[in-house]
Amino acid sequence: MSVRAFVPAARPTGAKLMLLLPLTMALLVAGTGFLAVELASRAYQFYGTGAAVQPLIAQLGLQIAAITLAAAVLGLGMALGVTRPVRQVVGRLEALAAGDLRGTLAIASTSELDSLGGAVNDAITAVQRYYLQSMTGAIITLDADGRVIGSSAAAEATLGYREEDLVGRRFSEVFTPADRRCTSLAAIEAAIASRKPVAIDDVEILTADGRPVRIGITASYLQHRNSDVIGVTIAFKDLNQMRELRARLQQAEQLATLGTVTAGVAHEIRNPLAALRGLTELLGRDVSPQDRARYVTTMLESIDRLNRLVEDLLVYSKPKSGTVSEVDLAQVIEETVAMARHGVGGRRVALHVSIAPGAPLVVMANRQRIGQVLTNLVLNGVQATPDDGQVTVSAGQRDGRAYISVHNTGSFIPADVRRQLFVPFFTTKPGGTGLGLAIARQIVTAFEGRIDVDSDPDAGTTFTIELPLAREAVAA
Repeated sequence: MSVRAFVPAARPTGAKLMLLLPLTMALLVAGTGFLAVELASRAYQFYGTGAAVQPLIAQLGLQIAAITLAAAVLGLGMALGVTRPVRQVVGRLEALAAGDLRGTLAIASTSELDSLGGAVNDAITAVQRYYLQSMTGAIITLDADGRVIGSSAAAEATLGYREEDLVGRRFSEVFTPADRRCTSLAAIEAAIASRKPVAIDDVEILTADGRPVRIGITASYLQHRNSDVIGVTIAFKDLNQMRELRARLQQAEQLATLGTVTAGVAHEIRNPLAALRGLTELLGRDVSPQDRARYVTTMLESIDRLNRLVEDLLVYSKPKSGTVSEVDLAQVIEETVAMARHGVGGRRVALHVSIAPGAPLVVMANRQRIGQVLTNLVLNGVQATPDDGQVTVSAGQRDGRAYISVHNTGSFIPADVRRQLFVPFFTTKPGGTGLGLAIARQIVTAFEGRIDVDSDPDAGTTFTIELPLAREAVAA
């Protein structure tokens, strides 16, 4: 049963007690006195005491009436002594039911009622402690005056304080800026004082032992049913730990990528080297001029393959090399598609270009690198398209970014393959190195863009590039 379920019933019970206790005591005394007077009157009348005794009986009645009144007043006082602490307990429980964890009870009454007040205080403290300590995030609660009334375990670990050290401190005494010139924390405290929404993404503070830590802070307000703010919740997160975790993840990803690249390079180099070694041994023998010429041609092809591999690796490692300038994507698309049409040969594959009208699609990038990416995507699309299919290169802008989509019909890439398309040396082409799409992603990412792929068994496959527009293009 919740606190709200039993709190309202306490009010009529207190009112009944205030009425019934004095009335009961008065009735008991009055009834006893009436019985005594009646017995005395009958005794005097039976023994013939006469009229001289009547005033004494009347005086006894008045005394009994006075005692009855005193008993009623005493009963009222006893009722007040009991109901006042009960009302205090009820009021505190009602506040607790409304979410107000502030304050404690101070009952000056009998030891039993005082023990009741202490039990309620202990229960409220336990609820507050459980509420905060059960939170996994870093949380500190303030009362309406801006003083700490509780903290979570994560908050204590981040700030280096114990809970008893935090309780009673003000916001500025807990969150001390590492740089005295920093005004962000003072602005937060002022906003909290004026009950305004507040959040700050990154600020450096000092912990209890003087260690600097970067945190993000948000403040929310706990309101009573009458909309009065009765508390403030300060939530913050340790950005140092998040950055360290992010750095470790990046390092792990880089090591995994390095392992993949190393294995791929070893595989790609081993085959040409094996061919070169074998052909070199054959050249040392007595071979015919025709065989010698064929061996030399094969050796040169192997050397060229190794040279392309080295060039691709250089581009992969330094995707942003070269001059960065304004690049008109519409021109790059027209040139790339024109060259691709010559490379189609006798295949029945149609190439289309669709550029949305409007402002020029100008981005800050290296023209040669962007052309290399687009050429790779268009040629891949042509190779994946069956006869009588088509490849469409469309472009436009949205939300301040330029996009290029290369769509081809008749092909489908399963989800498990799509997840590995941009992994170095992963390829589904016989004789392919698996570096083309990996390099494309490196180049696009280097210019603050992104590249995605979507594939549908019926519609085909689409590669989409997004790049931020140059400022001049956005302004236009």
